[in-house]
Amino acid sequence: MLEIIKKKFIINILLIVSIVSISILSIHWHHQMYLLHKNEKIVKSNHERINALNRQLMMEYSELESGITIYQKSKEELLMFVPIETEEISI
Repeated sequence: MLEIIKKKFIINILLIVSIVSISILSIHWHHQMYLLHKNEKIVKSNHERINALNRQLMMEYSELESGITIYQKSKEELLMFVPIETEEISI
């Protein structure tokens, strides 16, 4: 009889220890997932900010390039030059 009570006591202690350890690991895992989600949000917002800046710079660069090509084409093909002197028109 004493052996059966002793075995039950040992089994109960092992079950309690395993449940507590699994609970602690679950809490730790949840905390790690929270930190990962927080870092993911920060990285995502930084990535969106960088993409927006990149798109803005690409638009400005293309506008600049198109202006330069139009200016060069007008000078070379159409032989248009900036006037040397501006004449004032008097009314």
